[in-house]
Amino acid sequence: MHISDTIQVMEALSANEVNLKLHEGWSLISVVVTTHPNGQLHPCYILGKSKTSSDHQKSD
Repeated sequence: MHISDTIQVMEALSANEVNLKLHEGWSLISVVVTTHPNGQLHPCYILGKSKTSSDHQKSD
């Protein structure tokens, strides 16, 4: 997927959610570190969906 093909982006905060979205046709764009209100660090997964992956889901 090229970033220019992205039609939708989202953040996921758990590996389970990322795995589900990857199975649904989303692509992993980046992983960044974010902070809980209590100061604890955790990963934030940035996912993107392209028009072609949306079209692929409709044909399944």
